[in-house]
Amino acid sequence: MITFERLKDIREDHDLSQEQMAKILHVKRARYSLWELGINIIPLKYLSMYADYFNYSIDYVLGLTNDKDNSLLKKGLNKETLGKNIHKLRKENNISQKKLANKLRVTQACITKYEKGLIEISTSNLYELSKFFNVSMNSLCGKTKKRIIVTNK
Repeated sequence: MITFERLKDIREDHDLSQEQMAKILHVKRARYSLWELGINIIPLKYLSMYADYFNYSIDYVLGLTNDKDNSLLKKGLNKETLGKNIHKLRKENNISQKKLANKLRVTQACITKYEKGLIEISTSNLYELSKFFNVSMNSLCGKTKKRIIVTNK
């Protein structure tokens, strides 16, 4: 289960209000507040912007690691790179699109669109892929060149 406790902790550690954070992410404060409370899941695009702003990894922001070292991380999010990484991992692990679709509770067509970079994967599905393949979300997003293995909590 994804936890978003660090969104608030990081924001407060940097002496920012929810209003200021919302402006940084170009969203309304109410929308940001729902992410911080864990009522809604922050979309990957905004999660990446958030992590980039503070110069932390997505994995750190979501509490998947306590390692703050982010010296080698790329900024931004590229759907095509993410899609290629999903495709590569799926093939390396000899998993069909259908099996992966069932695991994520989406259609096979959706997996195809993820892999082609046509649509952005949801944060929750990326989190599930990270756990399933035991790789960091940063690795999947192409924010780091090395494949980082994570230990499931």
